[in-house]
Amino acid sequence: MKCLRPYLTTVLLSILLLNCNRLTNKTPSIHWIHSIDSALVIAKQPRKPIMVDFMAEWCPPCQSMEDSTFNQPNVIVKSEKFVTVRIDVDKQPDVAVAYNGNARKYGGVGIPNMLFLSPDNRVIKHVIGYHNADKLIAVMDSAMTIFSDMGS
Repeated sequence: MKCLRPYLTTVLLSILLLNCNRLTNKTPSIHWIHSIDSALVIAKQPRKPIMVDFMAEWCPPCQSMEDSTFNQPNVIVKSEKFVTVRIDVDKQPDVAVAYNGNARKYGGVGIPNMLFLSPDNRVIKHVIGYHNADKLIAVMDSAMTIFSDMGS
């Protein structure tokens, strides 16, 4: 029963969140926080990987991911397995530089890019560029597998 407890908790929380969204007539969406430091604390218990979206408001591929990827139900549900962080490279340039997530115009690898971290701040996976929902789900699954293989 102890092995099932984390899964049951996740399922119950997911149901609760979906029902809350229905009651308030809000469309389900990814709950983004805006601090990697906070995410590192949140991710420790229960042990969850962190998914960081580096983006900018002026970035057309970033907006495309917002409009056609992050709003997809399968992506929203899958995102619940992660602590999700959104970093606007214009508003948090120091974070973007520190995690190699900056836009090319600022000397970085380019945006959009997704960085997956362990709760102890180890890089799990880093992907760059636009991803549709199916490709992002595959990336998320891959990151989750690598995270699971990392152990405690």
